[in-house]
Parts: sequence; C-alpha cells; structure tokens
Amino acid sequence: MRHLKNEMPRLNGFSGSVIVQRSLSIQEWRRMAAEGAAPPVRIQLNGVSMFPLVRWKRDYVTIVQPTGIPTAGDIVLYSDYLNGKERYVVHRVWEVREGKILTWGDNCAAPDGWCAAKDILGKVVLIERGNRKIIPDPRKGIRWGKFWHQAGKAYRVLESYKAAAGRRARKLFERGNR
Repeated sequence: MRHLKNEMPRLNGFSGSVIVQRSLSIQEWRRMAAEGAAPPVRIQLNGVSMFPLVRWKRDYVTIVQPTGIPTAGDIVLYSDYLNGKERYVVHRVWEVREGKILTWGDNCAAPDGWCAAKDILGKVVLIERGNRKIIPDPRKGIRWGKFWHQAGKAYRVLESYKAAAGRRARKLFERGNR
C-alpha cells in the first residue's frame, strides 16, 4: 500500500479520540463515500475491542470506502446505535450471510450481532504501529480472532477463580482476627 500517504485527511467525530489534520466530519465523509469519492482516512481508535491487533491511542488505522460486501476476516467501520445514539465501530467481519454481516471485536467476549451491508462505511486497509505498517490479511485474521476469543475465555475464567480465591482468603482472614 505504498500509495497511502501521511497527508491523508483524518476523520473528525470518531468515538472522541481523533487527531485532526484537515477537518472532515463523519457526515461529510459518509456523503463522499456514498458518491464514491471519499478519500482514505487515517484515525486513532478509541477503545480496546480490537486489542492486541490495534492498540488504543497508539496505533493508527487507514480506512477506505468499501468496494462491495466485505468477506469474513475483513476489519470494517460501521455505524451502530447504542441507547438511541449513533456510534462508529471498527470490528472484524466474522460471517457474511445473505447480505447480513456478523462482526466481532478481537478482544470482545461475544459477537456484536448482525448488521446490514449498507451499514458498513469503510474497510481497514492499513494499521500503523510506530514505523511498522501492517496490512490486515482476512484469512489470518479469522484464525487470529478464533485464537484470541478462546484465550480471552480462558483469561476470564482465570480471573473469576482469582477473585473467588481472594474473597475466600478475606473471609478466612476476618475469621482469624475475631
């Protein structure tokens, strides 16, 4: 992806954690994408749902407008509604079925749910970590996502045992100090 430059406009209004070079609102970018003329945008994500692939407030992602229905393993930007408020999410496509897309963040316990293909606003084509440039590979992405979801489950089980052991130790300590 040598044609991508550091001088790309950056998206203003994306989850509150965006560094703006030339202001381009999400609504303007969406309008341009609908017309087929949206420039690539380089943004810094806010959140840990794609960790460890994308690190919060450290890595940048470059997003381009989609050129059709994404495939499983692609990382996409889509609009979603939470408590009646629109938000923008960058997650991995887990499954595509009859024009519906199931997304799932690599560091999330469960999938997001199905969204319509029309809700997909863009596709991540580059992840920048310092001087390193990572081009996402959908095939490797699905394997990585499956591994990370299993590792996350094991981690959550371990944390629950750790918390239970701490509660038990506190009870024993309190009994001993009476």
